[in-house]
Amino acid sequence: MLTMNKIPFLFIASLFLFTACNKDFSVGADYKDITAVFTLLSQSDTAHYVKITKGYYDEKQDNLLLAQNSDSIYYNNLEVKMEEISNGTVVNTIPLTRVDLNLEGYQKDSGIFATTPNYAYKVKKPLNSSRTYRIKIKNLSSGKEIEGETNIIDTAQLRFQNPFINTQQLDFAVPFELYNFAWNAPANAVFYDITLCFWYEEINTNTLDTTYQYKDVPLIRNVLGSDGGAVTATMKNTDFYLSLFSELGVPPAYISRRVDTPDLMVLAGGQTLKTYIDATTAQGGITYDQIKPNFTNLKGEDVLGIISTRAIRTMKQIPFTKATTDSIRDGFYTKKLNIVGVSSR
Repeated sequence: MLTMNKIPFLFIASLFLFTACNKDFSVGADYKDITAVFTLLSQSDTAHYVKITKGYYDEKQDNLLLAQNSDSIYYNNLEVKMEEISNGTVVNTIPLTRVDLNLEGYQKDSGIFATTPNYAYKVKKPLNSSRTYRIKIKNLSSGKEIEGETNIIDTAQLRFQNPFINTQQLDFAVPFELYNFAWNAPANAVFYDITLCFWYEEINTNTLDTTYQYKDVPLIRNVLGSDGGAVTATMKNTDFYLSLFSELGVPPAYISRRVDTPDLMVLAGGQTLKTYIDATTAQGGITYDQIKPNFTNLKGEDVLGIISTRAIRTMKQIPFTKATTDSIRDGFYTKKLNIVGVSSR
């Protein structure tokens, strides 16, 4: 399933790359301990992870090779705690444990930086949307301290209004018509994405092997909504077919596919996450090719990243109309996906 924390992890990595490539940097500058911290807290999660990495520079060695050394990007002596705050008073303090995300089921993508281990700091704690949560980090070797806090989106308040129930069919059959989504906007949420979890069978006609798969198909992105109100957003049906084609891709000739019943998701993000994404993706005007601004809500010396909140609400097994399934199979935009019918599952 799509999660809203995938992209910002890439933003953090890109910040380090921009720093390394800045031609105005003094090559022989003194080492500066720059810490990157990132976490999105959600009531839907049973475990919460804080990613903490460090910047580095070496004048004599290849820094791309150093990036493959986990000691170059991780601290070895951190104390990380979560404080739960009610009406300005800390009512609970919980230590976080360092874990390898690879062993937690979250494999790190291959690339420039070391993939093993893939450290983060973990806490298992139900979150209360009426309280604030503060992450406190102390480097026990240097004494450096960092902290940041966030409120929490109440996932129970995030509910679809259209479609209203999962027996209401999704009708995207006519490409140039519009489909109207609607949902409640919980307190502390300011922007939303709508994503379709497209389930399907894939059959190898040579071996007769069948696999059951899904793709997260983005339908609408970055819809703004106010606290506690209703939000509506309109999608041109054509966008669904184009997005579906982009996500699935044309299979080999020996692969056929069958449509199954999809899930529909609304994803919500907090104000800090919205500001962070806007700041790190901003470009245009005469400064479009310069280093982008570094926004952070963390307090401490030489720190990047954010602590914020997110939420997700999934409507399970909401069917397509028959006409929509026919359009997926035979339509102009998706015919090459080799979808031959409906799953028998």
